[in-house]
Amino acid sequence: MVLLCQNNEGYLNVTRLISRGYLEGQHGGIPMIEVDWLREANAGIIALSGIIVNDSIVLIDQINRNLRSGEKVYDAVFNAGISRLRPIILTSLTTALGLGPIIMETSRQAQFLIPMAISVAYGLVFGTLILLLILPALYLVVNRIRVAFGRLLSGKTPAAEEVEPAVIELRAANVELQTAN
Repeated sequence: MVLLCQNNEGYLNVTRLISRGYLEGQHGGIPMIEVDWLREANAGIIALSGIIVNDSIVLIDQINRNLRSGEKVYDAVFNAGISRLRPIILTSLTTALGLGPIIMETSRQAQFLIPMAISVAYGLVFGTLILLLILPALYLVVNRIRVAFGRLLSGKTPAAEEVEPAVIELRAANVELQTAN
């Protein structure tokens, strides 16, 4: 949690936490299909990390856009979840289903790709579920922690929106524009 509150890019550290969620899906998928673990499965972990982090960034970016447009924190998170649900699920689902033929392949030439495909497909399904359920909740938890720190530092309770990096940056840009004029 300390990493989440250290800097303005703290929410990107949340994506690092979410990307670890794929491990459960990956370690659950390989034994379920009864395939030997190969180092190619580790390459699947790297590919999977990129996909999950990209999905996380898409969601966080939409939350920040909503905040900059003046929405309250809870509404910004809720509306971002609704507006990004379909793109995130479609991206994950089509990628996982697209790996199905490789997973079911029986030829000897494809045997080294199967563990990697299983890692990506199963991990992606599990990681996407964690991303859509945990990331919005963690965003709100971190916001409450920032409000609590703001209360400790200033003695008064700031509004939830006042402690968000996207809103702080917007305010700083407006001040710069006003001083330039």
